[in-house]
Amino acid sequence: MTITVEDIAWNRVFMNVRYRATSGEHLMLYRLRSQRFVPFMEERAIADDGSETVQAHVSIVETGNRQPFDDGEWLLCERIDQEPLTVEWASQHMPWLVDQVRHRVWSSLPKRVRRRAAAQDITWREYPIDEQAVAARIDEHPYNTHNIEYDSQLLCRLGDLSRVFRYVNGKYACAVSLLPRTDVTGYSNLVLAVDYYLKNKNPRIRRFSLRFMEKQVFALFYRIVHRLFPHKGNRVLFLKENGDEPTENMAVVRDRMIERGLDKDYVIAERYRNTFGRHQNPFSWTRDIVAIARADYIFIDDYCPVFNFIDPGDDTVLTQVWHAGVGFKSVGYARFGIKGSPDPYQSAHRRYDYALVGNEHLRTIYAEVFGIEEEALLATGMPRLDHFLDEGHDREARSELLGRYPWMEQGRVVVFAPTFRGAGQRTAHYPYEDYFDMEALYEMCYDTNTYFVFEMHHFIEERPEIPERFQDRIFDLSDENLNQLFFVADVLVTDYSSCFYDYLLLGKPVVFYVPDKVMYEVTRGVQRTVDEMAPGVVCDTFADFIQVLATDAYVDVEPDPSMLDRCLERSGLASDRAIDTILLGRDVPGVRKGK
Repeated sequence: MTITVEDIAWNRVFMNVRYRATSGEHLMLYRLRSQRFVPFMEERAIADDGSETVQAHVSIVETGNRQPFDDGEWLLCERIDQEPLTVEWASQHMPWLVDQVRHRVWSSLPKRVRRRAAAQDITWREYPIDEQAVAARIDEHPYNTHNIEYDSQLLCRLGDLSRVFRYVNGKYACAVSLLPRTDVTGYSNLVLAVDYYLKNKNPRIRRFSLRFMEKQVFALFYRIVHRLFPHKGNRVLFLKENGDEPTENMAVVRDRMIERGLDKDYVIAERYRNTFGRHQNPFSWTRDIVAIARADYIFIDDYCPVFNFIDPGDDTVLTQVWHAGVGFKSVGYARFGIKGSPDPYQSAHRRYDYALVGNEHLRTIYAEVFGIEEEALLATGMPRLDHFLDEGHDREARSELLGRYPWMEQGRVVVFAPTFRGAGQRTAHYPYEDYFDMEALYEMCYDTNTYFVFEMHHFIEERPEIPERFQDRIFDLSDENLNQLFFVADVLVTDYSSCFYDYLLLGKPVVFYVPDKVMYEVTRGVQRTVDEMAPGVVCDTFADFIQVLATDAYVDVEPDPSMLDRCLERSGLASDRAIDTILLGRDVPGVRKGK
């Protein structure tokens, strides 16, 4: 039983939907907040294959009670008619409903309860929740999205299906969009997002709220502290707000400064903490702000939210040393308008004086990502790759790993290193059960003398569940350093991550496993599609993926030469180029645009 949505189009205030129904199903819209279904007006006809072709429409201004659609997200779904809708029935016929409801109940718990559970490494799946509460929530929301499929061409043009209806002489507007969403089980669906807006004469100022006031207070505190501490031009701060340890890029720049004796001329300060992973207090932010106010040079890696409301000013040089070469997924302003995209005015990305890129060919990409001019992109190379290709480094890395994992030299090693799914660190996950058949994977590994290694993104807290009987061939080494694993890997498998760029330097093959390719591209957004630019075999299904690994079909696939242009990582040290350009003010050939 499935619904396949083939087309969506607008005609004035009517949203027209064409879909196929295999067993008389009816597509509906459902709003969780009000527990309300809105049906479509339908015309149904029998197709040649016995399914029904349905032409359906709904008016934005009339939902059956002389009222327009309420603001919020309306799920495209099917109504479940089973009565009573019990946990037992749902577990047998629609197990994803139980997961969805358990997560919803978990989200409604007090924050202190969830923080206490997180401190004990208890996830929402493991937290003991009253079955009666789960049963009540299932019965309250009798909808299902898991039997609805969408035409790939329709998904690719969702951005063209947004509408803005202005009214009362343009003072107000109703914005309607069709947006892709992924539920807690990893299943993708569409929502009709309805939002009502009041015209804002000054879009630089966000609406008044407690959070807005907090940011204003912190910004004022920064200006006061900044004036109290005179700048001598020699204080360097390494700051990270999404983890408790420095990234490799930051550590390499810091260590290289010390190797060159610059710690005698510069005062080096470091501050690392995770503002996403646990409860934050004003004192932590205060210490961050004091450290920023005293610094003359600040190096950050990845998103640093404090700079959304703190402008370091002209006497402080802020440099982004983000880890990536370039991948496929859109980040920063390249995903403007998609959930999780930055504010066009108040964004940390706009504050950067400089950002490091792998080479001059990446300036255009990262100018879009950060929303800054290409002249601010310094083609230094990635500092963490300074010694990646040094003679003997590969032998040291292999020796160290083989000492702990001797099986790595007993057969082919395949390293799987995907990016996360979700809008960011708080929602990061990977749908293992949907994308992997552990038994089939193990059979391939056993038949081909292969060892398969999961190396999951550090944002993903939930690790793969590997049954004990498979643990002699399938391993979770997510706590290992990925760049070290590259030296023992015979094949890298990834998806939309940029990690393949580093691996290509070793001249080894890459396989791209992308079972959610279309939905990922429309939900997350990509700057380059995998089909267009992937320097290796692209597998859309698990069966294709297993077949490619079983037959070594990746061996003869040569990457495009443009993907191998990493000359800056091969000539000298990127950390030296960054230090000389930013701290010492030297004109290093090739680093600045046009020089």
